[in-house]
Amino acid sequence: MNSMSQVYLTLMLLLASSFSMAKVPINCLTLSEDYAGMSALIDGGDYRYIKPEGSKQVTSFSYQPNISYSEYLNYAMNEISRKNPRADMPCPIMSATFQQLAKQNNWSGNASISQLIAPFELTNKASEKAILLIHGLTDSPYSYHDLAQFFYQQGFTVRTLLLPGHATAPSDLLDVSYKQWQQATQYAIERTLMDFDQVYLGGFSTGGALIFDYLMQQQKADEKIKGLFMWSPASKAKSDYAWLAKYVDYIPFVDWLDLDTDIDFAKYESFPYNAAAQVHSLMSRIVGKNAIKQRNMHDIPLFVVVSEHDQTIATEQTLVLIEQWQQSKTSLNNKHTTLVYYGDKKNIPLVLADNITITVPSCPATGLCQEVFDIAHTGTTNAPTNAHYGLNGQYRNCGHYVKELVRYLKCKQSDNVAKGELTEANLANHQLLQRLTYNPYYQQMLISMEKFLQDVQ
Repeated sequence: MNSMSQVYLTLMLLLASSFSMAKVPINCLTLSEDYAGMSALIDGGDYRYIKPEGSKQVTSFSYQPNISYSEYLNYAMNEISRKNPRADMPCPIMSATFQQLAKQNNWSGNASISQLIAPFELTNKASEKAILLIHGLTDSPYSYHDLAQFFYQQGFTVRTLLLPGHATAPSDLLDVSYKQWQQATQYAIERTLMDFDQVYLGGFSTGGALIFDYLMQQQKADEKIKGLFMWSPASKAKSDYAWLAKYVDYIPFVDWLDLDTDIDFAKYESFPYNAAAQVHSLMSRIVGKNAIKQRNMHDIPLFVVVSEHDQTIATEQTLVLIEQWQQSKTSLNNKHTTLVYYGDKKNIPLVLADNITITVPSCPATGLCQEVFDIAHTGTTNAPTNAHYGLNGQYRNCGHYVKELVRYLKCKQSDNVAKGELTEANLANHQLLQRLTYNPYYQQMLISMEKFLQDVQ
Protein backbone atom coordinates (compact mmCIF):
# COMPACT_ATOMS: atom_id res chain seq x y z
CA MET A 1 0.00 0.00 0.00
CA ASN A 2 1.49 3.38 -1.01
CA SER A 3 1.59 6.41 1.26
CA MET A 4 -1.41 8.10 -0.38
CA SER A 5 -3.50 5.01 0.12
CA GLN A 6 -2.45 4.83 3.74
CA VAL A 7 -3.46 8.47 4.29
CA TYR A 8 -6.80 7.89 2.57
CA LEU A 9 -7.51 4.79 4.65
CA THR A 10 -6.60 6.60 7.86
CA LEU A 11 -8.93 9.48 7.01
CA MET A 12 -11.79 7.09 6.25
CA LEU A 13 -11.28 5.29 9.56
CA LEU A 14 -11.25 8.58 11.43
CA LEU A 15 -14.43 9.70 9.68
CA ALA A 16 -16.10 6.39 10.45
CA SER A 17 -15.03 6.66 14.07
CA SER A 18 -16.31 10.22 14.34
CA PHE A 19 -19.64 9.22 12.77
CA SER A 20 -20.00 6.34 15.19
CA MET A 21 -19.31 8.60 18.17
CA ALA A 22 -21.85 11.10 16.87
CA LYS A 23 -24.62 8.56 16.46
CA VAL A 24 -27.92 9.44 18.04
CA PRO A 25 -28.16 7.86 21.52
CA ILE A 26 -30.26 4.71 21.63
CA ASN A 27 -33.83 5.19 22.74
CA CYS A 28 -37.03 3.24 22.14
CA LEU A 29 -37.49 4.89 18.74
CA THR A 30 -33.95 4.75 17.35
CA LEU A 31 -33.83 1.10 18.37
CA SER A 32 -36.74 0.34 16.06
CA GLU A 33 -34.91 2.05 13.19
CA ASP A 34 -31.78 -0.10 13.47
CA TYR A 35 -32.77 -2.45 10.67
CA ALA A 36 -29.24 -3.79 10.24
CA GLY A 37 -29.23 -5.02 13.83
CA MET A 38 -32.59 -6.80 13.76
CA SER A 39 -31.22 -10.15 12.65
CA ALA A 40 -28.81 -10.14 15.60
CA LEU A 41 -31.66 -9.30 17.99
CA ILE A 42 -33.70 -12.24 16.72
CA ASP A 43 -30.77 -14.63 17.10
CA GLY A 44 -29.34 -13.18 20.30
CA GLY A 45 -32.53 -12.29 22.14
CA ASP A 46 -30.99 -9.23 23.85
CA TYR A 47 -34.42 -8.06 25.07
CA ARG A 48 -36.05 -11.47 25.33
CA TYR A 49 -34.82 -12.30 28.81
CA ILE A 50 -35.15 -10.50 32.13
CA LYS A 51 -32.06 -8.99 33.72
CA PRO A 52 -29.81 -11.70 35.20
CA GLU A 53 -29.72 -9.91 38.53
CA GLY A 54 -33.51 -9.60 38.42
CA SER A 55 -33.91 -13.36 38.40
CA LYS A 56 -31.81 -13.72 41.54
CA GLN A 57 -34.01 -11.48 43.67
CA VAL A 58 -37.36 -12.73 44.80
CA THR A 59 -40.04 -10.19 45.57
CA SER A 60 -43.74 -10.73 45.95
CA PHE A 61 -46.99 -8.89 46.44
CA SER A 62 -49.72 -10.51 48.50
CA TYR A 63 -52.61 -9.04 46.47
CA GLN A 64 -54.68 -8.65 49.61
CA PRO A 65 -57.44 -6.04 49.13
CA ASN A 66 -56.50 -4.22 52.33
CA ILE A 67 -53.27 -3.07 50.63
CA SER A 68 -53.66 0.33 48.94
CA TYR A 69 -53.49 0.68 45.19
CA SER A 70 -50.61 3.13 45.49
CA GLU A 71 -48.59 0.42 47.24
CA TYR A 72 -49.41 -1.95 44.41
CA LEU A 73 -48.32 0.60 41.81
CA ASN A 74 -44.99 1.09 43.60
CA TYR A 75 -44.44 -2.66 43.70
CA ALA A 76 -45.19 -3.05 39.98
CA MET A 77 -42.82 -0.21 39.02
CA ASN A 78 -40.06 -1.79 41.08
CA GLU A 79 -40.63 -5.14 39.36
CA ILE A 80 -40.30 -3.51 35.95
CA SER A 81 -37.12 -1.68 36.98
CA ARG A 82 -35.66 -4.86 38.46
CA LYS A 83 -36.37 -7.17 35.54
CA ASN A 84 -36.78 -5.19 32.32
CA PRO A 85 -33.42 -4.83 30.51
CA ARG A 86 -34.61 -1.53 28.95
CA ALA A 87 -36.46 -0.10 31.94
CA ASP A 88 -34.36 3.07 32.09
CA MET A 89 -34.05 3.58 28.33
CA PRO A 90 -35.35 6.99 27.22
CA CYS A 91 -38.56 6.86 25.22
CA PRO A 92 -39.76 10.18 23.77
CA ILE A 93 -43.44 9.21 23.57
CA MET A 94 -45.17 12.20 25.12
CA SER A 95 -48.72 10.91 25.35
CA ALA A 96 -51.27 13.02 27.18
CA THR A 97 -51.51 10.27 29.78
CA PHE A 98 -47.76 10.30 30.38
CA GLN A 99 -47.79 14.09 30.76
CA GLN A 100 -50.55 13.84 33.36
CA LEU A 101 -48.70 11.09 35.21
CA ALA A 102 -45.45 13.05 35.10
CA LYS A 103 -47.16 16.01 36.73
CA GLN A 104 -48.99 13.83 39.21
CA ASN A 105 -45.85 11.89 40.22
CA ASN A 106 -43.30 14.71 39.89
CA TRP A 107 -41.40 12.90 37.15
CA SER A 108 -39.00 14.72 34.86
CA GLY A 109 -40.33 15.74 31.47
CA ASN A 110 -38.47 12.93 29.67
CA ALA A 111 -40.21 9.57 29.63
CA SER A 112 -38.48 6.26 30.25
CA ILE A 113 -39.79 2.92 29.06
CA SER A 114 -40.67 1.87 32.60
CA GLN A 115 -42.84 4.95 33.10
CA LEU A 116 -44.75 4.31 29.86
CA ILE A 117 -45.49 0.63 30.44
CA ALA A 118 -46.14 0.62 34.19
CA PRO A 119 -49.68 0.38 35.62
CA PHE A 120 -51.03 3.78 36.57
CA GLU A 121 -53.84 5.70 38.19
CA LEU A 122 -55.16 8.98 36.83
CA THR A 123 -56.88 10.44 39.88
CA ASN A 124 -60.03 12.45 39.40
CA LYS A 125 -60.61 13.96 42.84
CA ALA A 126 -63.97 15.44 41.87
CA SER A 127 -65.59 12.05 41.26
CA GLU A 128 -66.54 8.88 43.12
CA LYS A 129 -66.52 6.68 40.04
CA ALA A 130 -63.64 4.69 38.62
CA ILE A 131 -62.81 2.37 35.77
CA LEU A 132 -60.30 -0.44 36.05
CA LEU A 133 -58.63 -1.40 32.75
CA ILE A 134 -56.83 -4.73 32.23
CA HIS A 135 -54.50 -5.28 29.28
CA GLY A 136 -54.08 -8.31 27.04
CA LEU A 137 -51.59 -11.15 26.75
CA THR A 138 -48.02 -9.89 26.00
CA ASP A 139 -49.25 -6.28 26.29
CA SER A 140 -48.73 -3.60 28.93
CA PRO A 141 -50.83 -0.77 30.39
CA TYR A 142 -49.46 1.48 27.63
CA SER A 143 -52.27 0.00 25.52
CA TYR A 144 -54.66 2.20 27.53
CA HIS A 145 -52.85 5.52 27.25
CA ASP A 146 -55.37 6.70 24.65
CA LEU A 147 -58.59 5.38 26.21
CA ALA A 148 -57.53 6.61 29.65
CA GLN A 149 -57.97 10.15 28.36
CA PHE A 150 -61.53 9.50 27.26
CA PHE A 151 -62.54 8.04 30.61
CA TYR A 152 -60.74 10.74 32.58
CA GLN A 153 -62.58 13.42 30.62
CA GLN A 154 -65.84 11.60 31.41
CA GLY A 155 -65.12 12.13 35.10
CA PHE A 156 -63.53 8.79 35.99
CA THR A 157 -60.50 7.96 38.06
CA VAL A 158 -58.68 5.59 35.72
CA ARG A 159 -56.78 2.59 37.09
CA THR A 160 -54.82 0.02 35.12
CA LEU A 161 -53.49 -3.36 36.19
CA LEU A 162 -50.25 -5.10 35.18
CA LEU A 163 -50.66 -8.84 34.75
CA PRO A 164 -47.84 -10.91 36.30
CA GLY A 165 -45.14 -11.77 33.77
CA HIS A 166 -45.68 -8.61 31.71
CA ALA A 167 -43.77 -5.34 31.07
CA THR A 168 -40.45 -7.00 31.93
CA ALA A 169 -39.26 -9.41 29.21
CA PRO A 170 -40.93 -12.26 27.29
CA SER A 171 -39.03 -14.88 29.31
CA ASP A 172 -41.14 -13.83 32.31
CA LEU A 173 -44.03 -15.69 30.66
CA LEU A 174 -42.16 -19.01 30.52
CA ASP A 175 -43.39 -20.08 33.95
CA VAL A 176 -46.36 -17.83 34.65
CA SER A 177 -49.76 -19.33 35.50
CA TYR A 178 -53.20 -17.94 34.65
CA LYS A 179 -53.95 -18.34 38.36
CA GLN A 180 -51.50 -15.51 39.03
CA TRP A 181 -53.46 -13.34 36.59
CA GLN A 182 -56.67 -14.30 38.38
CA GLN A 183 -55.17 -13.31 41.73
CA ALA A 184 -54.03 -9.92 40.44
CA THR A 185 -57.41 -9.32 38.80
CA GLN A 186 -59.32 -10.18 41.96
CA TYR A 187 -57.16 -7.79 43.99
CA ALA A 188 -57.56 -4.91 41.54
CA ILE A 189 -61.33 -5.31 41.23
CA GLU A 190 -61.99 -5.72 44.95
CA ARG A 191 -59.62 -2.90 45.94
CA THR A 192 -61.33 -0.59 43.45
CA LEU A 193 -64.74 -1.59 44.81
CA MET A 194 -63.51 -0.63 48.28
CA ASP A 195 -62.31 2.77 47.06
CA PHE A 196 -65.19 3.97 44.85
CA ASP A 197 -68.99 4.14 44.81
CA GLN A 198 -69.39 3.37 41.09
CA VAL A 199 -67.07 0.99 39.25
CA TYR A 200 -66.71 0.03 35.61
CA LEU A 201 -64.42 -2.74 34.40
CA GLY A 202 -62.65 -2.80 31.05
CA GLY A 203 -60.54 -5.46 29.39
CA PHE A 204 -58.73 -5.99 26.13
CA SER A 205 -58.43 -9.60 24.92
CA THR A 206 -57.09 -11.65 27.87
CA GLY A 207 -58.03 -8.75 30.17
CA GLY A 208 -61.64 -9.20 29.10
CA ALA A 209 -61.51 -12.94 29.73
CA LEU A 210 -60.18 -12.30 33.24
CA ILE A 211 -63.05 -9.95 34.03
CA PHE A 212 -65.63 -12.45 32.77
CA ASP A 213 -63.89 -15.20 34.74
CA TYR A 214 -63.93 -13.16 37.96
CA LEU A 215 -67.61 -12.29 37.64
CA MET A 216 -68.64 -15.80 36.67
CA GLN A 217 -67.22 -17.03 39.97
CA GLN A 218 -69.42 -14.62 41.96
CA GLN A 219 -72.82 -15.83 43.10
CA LYS A 220 -73.94 -12.21 43.21
CA ALA A 221 -72.07 -9.37 41.55
CA ASP A 222 -71.32 -6.26 43.58
CA GLU A 223 -73.98 -3.65 42.88
CA LYS A 224 -71.29 -1.02 42.51
CA ILE A 225 -70.28 -2.55 39.17
CA LYS A 226 -72.26 -0.54 36.63
CA GLY A 227 -70.89 -1.70 33.29
CA LEU A 228 -68.24 -3.65 31.42
CA PHE A 229 -66.13 -2.54 28.46
CA MET A 230 -64.62 -5.29 26.31
CA TRP A 231 -62.29 -4.81 23.35
CA SER A 232 -61.66 -8.00 21.34
CA PRO A 233 -62.32 -10.12 24.46
CA ALA A 234 -60.60 -13.50 24.54
CA SER A 235 -63.22 -16.25 24.26
CA LYS A 236 -61.72 -18.93 22.01
CA ALA A 237 -58.51 -18.93 20.00
CA LYS A 238 -58.89 -18.54 16.26
CA SER A 239 -56.51 -21.44 15.73
CA ASP A 240 -58.03 -24.90 16.14
CA TYR A 241 -54.68 -26.10 17.46
CA ALA A 242 -54.37 -23.71 20.41
CA TRP A 243 -55.18 -26.52 22.85
CA LEU A 244 -51.94 -28.27 21.83
CA ALA A 245 -49.77 -25.50 23.30
CA LYS A 246 -49.80 -26.90 26.83
CA TYR A 247 -48.61 -30.29 25.60
CA VAL A 248 -45.84 -28.82 23.46
CA ASP A 249 -44.74 -26.80 26.47
CA TYR A 250 -44.05 -30.05 28.34
CA ILE A 251 -41.30 -30.94 25.84
CA PRO A 252 -37.87 -30.09 27.34
CA PHE A 253 -36.07 -27.15 25.73
CA VAL A 254 -39.05 -26.33 23.50
CA ASP A 255 -40.08 -22.99 24.97
CA TRP A 256 -40.85 -20.55 22.18
CA LEU A 257 -43.69 -20.51 19.69
CA ASP A 258 -42.26 -17.38 18.06
CA LEU A 259 -38.91 -15.58 18.34
CA ASP A 260 -38.74 -11.93 17.31
CA THR A 261 -36.61 -8.84 17.86
CA ASP A 262 -38.60 -7.58 20.87
CA ILE A 263 -38.01 -3.98 19.86
CA ASP A 264 -41.59 -3.01 20.69
CA PHE A 265 -41.11 -1.39 24.09
CA ALA A 266 -44.81 -1.70 24.99
CA LYS A 267 -45.56 -5.30 23.99
CA TYR A 268 -43.69 -8.59 23.78
CA GLU A 269 -42.98 -9.87 20.28
CA SER A 270 -41.41 -13.24 21.19
CA PHE A 271 -44.08 -15.63 22.40
CA PRO A 272 -43.66 -18.70 24.68
CA TYR A 273 -45.78 -21.85 24.38
CA ASN A 274 -46.62 -21.50 28.06
CA ALA A 275 -48.32 -18.15 27.44
CA ALA A 276 -50.58 -19.75 24.83
CA ALA A 277 -51.28 -22.67 27.15
CA GLN A 278 -52.25 -20.42 30.05
CA VAL A 279 -54.63 -18.23 28.08
CA HIS A 280 -56.24 -21.35 26.57
CA SER A 281 -56.85 -22.69 30.09
CA LEU A 282 -58.34 -19.34 31.10
CA MET A 283 -60.67 -19.16 28.10
CA SER A 284 -61.81 -22.74 28.73
CA ARG A 285 -63.21 -21.56 32.06
CA ILE A 286 -65.62 -19.10 30.45
CA VAL A 287 -66.67 -20.78 27.19
CA GLY A 288 -67.36 -24.31 25.98
CA LYS A 289 -69.19 -27.32 27.33
CA ASN A 290 -66.95 -27.74 30.34
CA ALA A 291 -67.48 -24.17 31.50
CA ILE A 292 -71.26 -23.79 31.18
CA LYS A 293 -72.21 -25.49 34.47
CA GLN A 294 -69.71 -23.44 36.47
CA ARG A 295 -70.63 -19.98 35.25
CA ASN A 296 -72.73 -17.30 36.93
CA MET A 297 -74.04 -14.59 34.61
CA HIS A 298 -75.05 -11.15 35.88
CA ASP A 299 -77.31 -8.31 34.89
CA ILE A 300 -74.45 -5.96 34.02
CA PRO A 301 -74.53 -4.18 30.64
CA LEU A 302 -71.71 -4.79 28.18
CA PHE A 303 -70.01 -2.52 25.69
CA VAL A 304 -68.14 -4.81 23.28
CA VAL A 305 -65.90 -3.97 20.33
CA VAL A 306 -65.00 -6.80 17.95
CA SER A 307 -63.79 -7.38 14.41
CA GLU A 308 -65.36 -10.08 12.29
CA HIS A 309 -61.92 -10.72 10.79
CA ASP A 310 -59.99 -11.04 14.07
CA GLN A 311 -57.19 -13.59 13.50
CA THR A 312 -56.36 -14.07 17.20
CA ILE A 313 -59.78 -14.67 18.72
CA ALA A 314 -62.78 -16.46 17.17
CA THR A 315 -65.28 -13.60 17.02
CA GLU A 316 -68.22 -15.94 16.45
CA GLN A 317 -67.53 -17.48 19.87
CA THR A 318 -67.43 -14.01 21.44
CA LEU A 319 -70.87 -13.32 19.99
CA VAL A 320 -72.15 -16.57 21.54
CA LEU A 321 -70.74 -15.49 24.90
CA ILE A 322 -72.47 -12.10 24.64
CA GLU A 323 -75.74 -13.84 23.81
CA GLN A 324 -75.44 -16.14 26.82
CA TRP A 325 -74.60 -13.23 29.11
CA GLN A 326 -77.47 -11.24 27.71
CA GLN A 327 -80.13 -13.92 28.19
CA SER A 328 -79.10 -15.12 31.61
CA LYS A 329 -81.00 -12.55 33.67
CA THR A 330 -84.02 -10.29 33.47
CA SER A 331 -81.96 -7.88 31.39
CA LEU A 332 -83.24 -4.78 33.17
CA ASN A 333 -79.75 -3.36 32.87
CA ASN A 334 -78.56 -5.54 30.00
CA LYS A 335 -80.97 -3.74 27.68
CA HIS A 336 -78.20 -1.16 27.31
CA THR A 337 -75.68 -3.71 26.01
CA THR A 338 -73.92 -2.37 22.92
CA LEU A 339 -71.89 -4.12 20.24
CA VAL A 340 -69.56 -2.25 17.92
CA TYR A 341 -68.96 -4.66 15.05
CA TYR A 342 -66.33 -4.23 12.36
CA GLY A 343 -67.69 -6.54 9.68
CA ASP A 344 -70.85 -7.56 7.86
CA LYS A 345 -73.95 -7.09 10.01
CA LYS A 346 -75.57 -10.09 8.31
CA ASN A 347 -73.13 -12.33 10.19
CA ILE A 348 -74.43 -11.25 13.61
CA PRO A 349 -76.93 -13.77 15.09
CA LEU A 350 -80.51 -12.50 14.91
CA VAL A 351 -81.06 -13.12 18.62
CA LEU A 352 -78.41 -10.49 19.32
CA ALA A 353 -79.54 -8.09 16.64
CA ASP A 354 -83.05 -8.09 18.14
CA ASN A 355 -81.98 -7.49 21.75
CA ILE A 356 -78.98 -5.18 21.89
CA THR A 357 -77.73 -2.01 20.26
CA ILE A 358 -75.47 -2.80 17.32
CA THR A 359 -73.25 -0.31 15.54
CA VAL A 360 -71.52 -1.22 12.28
CA PRO A 361 -69.49 1.84 11.29
CA SER A 362 -69.45 2.82 7.64
CA CYS A 363 -66.26 4.04 6.02
CA PRO A 364 -66.47 7.59 4.64
CA ALA A 365 -64.78 8.30 1.31
CA THR A 366 -62.03 10.31 3.00
CA GLY A 367 -61.71 8.14 6.13
CA LEU A 368 -58.55 6.42 7.34
CA CYS A 369 -60.45 3.14 6.98
CA GLN A 370 -60.15 3.47 3.19
CA GLU A 371 -56.47 2.54 3.53
CA VAL A 372 -57.12 -0.45 5.81
CA PHE A 373 -57.88 -4.07 4.92
CA ASP A 374 -60.01 -5.27 7.86
CA ILE A 375 -59.67 -4.27 11.52
CA ALA A 376 -57.06 -6.32 13.37
CA HIS A 377 -57.31 -7.78 16.85
CA THR A 378 -54.30 -5.66 17.79
CA GLY A 379 -55.77 -2.28 16.94
CA THR A 380 -59.10 -1.73 18.67
CA THR A 381 -57.86 0.28 21.69
CA ASN A 382 -55.33 2.57 19.98
CA ALA A 383 -56.11 5.94 18.43
CA PRO A 384 -54.74 6.80 14.96
CA THR A 385 -52.84 9.62 16.71
CA ASN A 386 -50.96 7.20 19.00
CA ALA A 387 -47.31 8.22 18.79
CA HIS A 388 -46.11 4.61 18.83
CA TYR A 389 -48.85 2.51 17.21
CA GLY A 390 -50.74 5.16 15.27
CA LEU A 391 -50.89 6.29 11.67
CA ASN A 392 -47.56 8.13 11.90
CA GLY A 393 -45.99 5.95 14.57
CA GLN A 394 -42.60 4.43 13.83
CA TYR A 395 -43.50 0.93 14.98
CA ARG A 396 -44.73 -1.63 12.45
CA ASN A 397 -46.12 -5.05 13.35
CA CYS A 398 -44.35 -7.37 10.90
CA GLY A 399 -43.72 -10.42 13.08
CA HIS A 400 -45.63 -12.71 10.69
CA TYR A 401 -42.65 -12.40 8.32
CA VAL A 402 -39.94 -12.95 10.93
CA LYS A 403 -38.89 -16.31 9.46
CA GLU A 404 -38.38 -14.62 6.08
CA LEU A 405 -35.85 -11.95 7.02
CA VAL A 406 -35.85 -10.16 3.65
CA ARG A 407 -39.64 -9.70 3.70
CA TYR A 408 -39.55 -8.86 7.40
CA LEU A 409 -37.12 -5.99 6.82
CA LYS A 410 -39.02 -4.78 3.76
CA CYS A 411 -42.22 -4.75 5.81
CA LYS A 412 -40.42 -2.63 8.41
CA GLN A 413 -38.91 -0.17 5.91
CA SER A 414 -40.82 -0.04 2.64
CA ASP A 415 -43.20 2.78 1.78
CA ASN A 416 -45.43 0.35 -0.09
CA VAL A 417 -46.87 -1.73 2.75
CA ALA A 418 -50.59 -2.39 3.17
CA LYS A 419 -52.26 -2.31 6.61
CA GLY A 420 -54.86 -4.70 7.93
CA GLU A 421 -55.62 -7.99 9.64
CA LEU A 422 -53.63 -11.11 8.77
CA THR A 423 -56.37 -12.99 6.95
CA GLU A 424 -55.37 -15.50 4.30
CA ALA A 425 -56.96 -13.29 1.65
CA ASN A 426 -55.12 -10.16 2.75
CA LEU A 427 -51.77 -11.93 2.92
CA ALA A 428 -52.34 -13.41 -0.54
CA ASN A 429 -53.50 -10.14 -2.10
CA HIS A 430 -50.69 -7.92 -0.82
CA GLN A 431 -46.99 -8.33 -1.38
CA LEU A 432 -46.36 -6.82 2.04
CA LEU A 433 -48.87 -6.37 4.86
CA GLN A 434 -48.28 -4.92 8.32
CA ARG A 435 -50.76 -5.91 10.99
CA LEU A 436 -52.92 -2.94 11.92
CA THR A 437 -52.07 -1.45 15.31
CA TYR A 438 -54.65 1.35 15.55
CA ASN A 439 -58.39 1.76 15.12
CA PRO A 440 -59.37 3.92 12.13
CA TYR A 441 -62.90 4.12 13.60
CA TYR A 442 -61.60 5.30 16.96
CA GLN A 443 -63.59 8.56 17.14
CA GLN A 444 -66.82 6.82 16.14
CA MET A 445 -66.15 4.26 18.88
CA LEU A 446 -65.75 7.02 21.49
CA ILE A 447 -69.12 8.48 20.48
CA SER A 448 -70.75 5.06 21.04
CA MET A 449 -68.96 4.70 24.38
CA GLU A 450 -70.20 8.09 25.53
CA LYS A 451 -73.76 7.15 24.59
CA PHE A 452 -73.44 3.87 26.51
CA LEU A 453 -72.25 5.68 29.64
CA GLN A 454 -75.14 8.14 29.42
CA ASP A 455 -77.61 5.25 29.21
CA VAL A 456 -76.29 3.19 32.10
CA GLN A 457 -75.48 5.93 34.63
